[in-house]
Amino acid sequence: MITRLRRRLDATRSDAGITLIELMISSFLGLLLLAAVCSMFVMVAQQTVASQGARLSTADASNIVNVVSTTIRASINNPKQGSDTPDPAIVSATSSAVVVISYTDAGPSFETPLQIRYRIVDGRMTEDRWKPSIVNGYAVFPGVNTTPYATRTLGNVVVNTAQEPLFRYYDSAQPTPNELVPDPTNGLSLAQRQATVSIQFDVKVLAHDSNQVVEVQNTVG
Repeated sequence: MITRLRRRLDATRSDAGITLIELMISSFLGLLLLAAVCSMFVMVAQQTVASQGARLSTADASNIVNVVSTTIRASINNPKQGSDTPDPAIVSATSSAVVVISYTDAGPSFETPLQIRYRIVDGRMTEDRWKPSIVNGYAVFPGVNTTPYATRTLGNVVVNTAQEPLFRYYDSAQPTPNELVPDPTNGLSLAQRQATVSIQFDVKVLAHDSNQVVEVQNTVG
């Protein structure tokens, strides 16, 4: 009786398990799933970094353009003692640098204009400032080869090439203004500086830890 019962129990048992082939297929599918998840993670991470880089570069470029545009917009001709013709607001101008007389910080503490230069130094947009001496009621500025009283760096790396000028200058001709091209050595002449009514500023910026170059352009005048 016991032997017969034992035989019945043995008959209901199954010795079948996971075969080696099934184990290999399961492992392969698991690896495929893991690879897909890793690939998606890397792609999302790269897109996040690229997006952040573009945002940083855009912020830097916008900051540079805003500062330079504000200064140029507030520039004025500078009255000169003994002459009915004032000095033009543009002191000197090339395709990569500009010096203007400006009331960019106009207010109770800034009763006289400043002489301000924008140029690229070590790949970064740099602002230099000079204060005038007041002689018989006239603002007299030192040469731009003297040491400025204040210097600051605006934003990160500017990547304009030699064929991509930062500054372009235009006269008041209508319907299409004429571009006033600076001499490669001396920049705009006095007559060109007097005739300039608008300046186009075009900057390309590469922010720190970013591969995204952002270009921002603005015309003032």
